[in-house]
Amino acid sequence: MALLTGKEYVESLKEFSPEVYIRGERVQQVWSHPLLRQTVNHIAAGYDFARDPRYRASAAVQSPLTGEEVPRIQLHIQESLEDVVAKAKLTREVTGRRICAGCMSNMLSVTWALIYDIDQAHGTKYFPRFREFVKTLQRKGQIIAWGMMDPKGDRSLPPSRQKRPADLRIVGRKADGIVVRGTKVHTTYGPAAHQVVVVPCRALDPEDKDYAVSFAIPIDTQGLKMIARPSPGPINQTEMESPLSSRFLGVEAMTIFEDVFVPEEKIFMCHEWDQALKLPLYFASLHRQSKCACSAGHTDLFIGTAALAAEVNGLTMKVSHIRDKITEMMMAAETAFGCSLGAALEGKKHPSGVFLPDPVIANSGLNFIRSRMGTHLSYLHDIAGGLLSTMPTEADWNHPQLRKYIDESLQGSPKYTTEERLKVLNLAQDLAASRLTGTLMGFTINAAGSPVTNQIVVRNLYDLEKRIQVAKEIVGMKSL
Repeated sequence: MALLTGKEYVESLKEFSPEVYIRGERVQQVWSHPLLRQTVNHIAAGYDFARDPRYRASAAVQSPLTGEEVPRIQLHIQESLEDVVAKAKLTREVTGRRICAGCMSNMLSVTWALIYDIDQAHGTKYFPRFREFVKTLQRKGQIIAWGMMDPKGDRSLPPSRQKRPADLRIVGRKADGIVVRGTKVHTTYGPAAHQVVVVPCRALDPEDKDYAVSFAIPIDTQGLKMIARPSPGPINQTEMESPLSSRFLGVEAMTIFEDVFVPEEKIFMCHEWDQALKLPLYFASLHRQSKCACSAGHTDLFIGTAALAAEVNGLTMKVSHIRDKITEMMMAAETAFGCSLGAALEGKKHPSGVFLPDPVIANSGLNFIRSRMGTHLSYLHDIAGGLLSTMPTEADWNHPQLRKYIDESLQGSPKYTTEERLKVLNLAQDLAASRLTGTLMGFTINAAGSPVTNQIVVRNLYDLEKRIQVAKEIVGMKSL
């Protein structure tokens, strides 16, 4: 049962009744709401990917917790170099087709390491609870919405000193659990998940102990609300326009906890403020290593679209500027993916069993590829041409009196029909001149942490003193 089909996943959503709002209206059925269609399609495609005969040998893995097959990208705890490499390869494959792989195995793995550390430091018994929770997810084939990022309010102040605190925090204690209040933001795919897992997102001080909390609850727990932002594409799937964003990609949600009760057996952290910093550090290692592969996949998608756009326009890689631009993108994609593999190779096993890639290589690779995003989008515009932004709409093409004019006027290479050319240019438009473009920019710049966080990690962890010492040895200086 753990390895669900996409159809079975959609059916499983009917077991839950979450309080979700989208464009100011309460959603009655997540699985059939038109503004959640791309999100449900996207997650369902992830389930089907794990069962696809072309990828199943890698995309499905036997869980050491349950002995059953689980989808590697969504539910597997990554415990080895081989796990992390396989996950990176799969991530690149998926993101080169659908933008996002939905890497919740990363989130489960870094949370696994954090909860283990808390027990080791404080003698608590949270880790067995979390392990049982993961086993339940795997047995049922359920996925999580991950609540990490807090709103933060006035960022010059810690959470406990905010005049109007909005960050998630503990506000009450009962004999059998805790009561929490506050908000988490950037909850990707949230409304279409089964469970919500919450973790802290930054270092905390003793006075911030109420903000040191981690737990899991069902998506339809009383007091839990999600305000979702629609996916960046048209409501209905189209034949020509928005060929990617009309089918796939997910909503983002603001997740509100209005005095939500969390039962004791689902609490994984409660006031252990001194351990909070570890989560973002582990996240900076595993998820950013994965994000290198993710951005390499995006670049692969740009490359294929640009090369095909050149072909339907009657041009080839023999045109020097097209060849040079596409080659540059190829090298950027391989560099980012190389950093993903290199970070894995230099990684280490955490005492909990989770394998954590090298954060310096991971952050360096991610900072490199994300800095090329704007250039790659400009290359796609340059190679595809001005029609990317000015061509007639799909409705014009489907108009019986107008099609003949468009067909005659916009024929490109004789190897392709005008309709095929327009379909390719519409894909280029979807990627480089649409609402999806803005989402891609957001994914690239801020997903997995902003560029400055990459710099901070590298600056803090790079062994600068060793390099200085080598320079001293070369010139014959005595070590100080």
